[in-house]
Amino acid sequence: MEIDWKLVAPIVGSLVAIITLFFKLHEITSFKHKKISDRLASSIQYFDKYFEKGQTNQLVLDRAAQDLAKSPHVDHNLVNKLIEFHQNYLVNFDHMVSLFDDGYQFITYKRGQTLDIELNLSIKPFIFITIGWRRFLFVMGYFIFATSGVMLFLVLITSKNVQFMTALIMVVISLAFIFLGVLCLMLEERIKQANNFIIRINQANAKYKAIDKPRTIILLTKRSKPS
Repeated sequence: MEIDWKLVAPIVGSLVAIITLFFKLHEITSFKHKKISDRLASSIQYFDKYFEKGQTNQLVLDRAAQDLAKSPHVDHNLVNKLIEFHQNYLVNFDHMVSLFDDGYQFITYKRGQTLDIELNLSIKPFIFITIGWRRFLFVMGYFIFATSGVMLFLVLITSKNVQFMTALIMVVISLAFIFLGVLCLMLEERIKQANNFIIRINQANAKYKAIDKPRTIILLTKRSKPS
């Protein structure tokens, strides 16, 4: 039986593209358009006006923390804790905010007047399925949906005398499968980032508690100009 290379080539190319997308997702999802030109100014303002200022309005504190982190999902308690860990070389502040942003949909954060990391931060449970199995199911969903969508599209373009409505339906179904595949891949990446955040902040918290004399934050004070 002769091999129809005209049919094999696009199939192989499609499979390579699906696998390549899987391994390149992190580079795609980590590309963020964040304004960073004013980070220094917002950092100075936060430390000067809002860091550990108990008398300031809660909403103002949270808005200031969000401005500093360039994230709408954090509050001042979480930001202050990440600052303390960063000050003691336990985490990278920007990286932890990025992990939290990417995975916040899968993170349970119980907000309150204070933050107890062990009690207030955790991965959202889903029935009895562990993180590892949830990631595995998302990966399998990606390959199943993406492969099904691509194969259906290849069947369409290699078929002859296909009616317009039939072709339209096949294209819609193919695109739907591909969309579901990409969605599964994105969810797998987000739950991975959420898990990384929880693991790293708990590790940092344990190390921070073990430090006898943690490095404290030196607040910036306004100096009067010489006359």
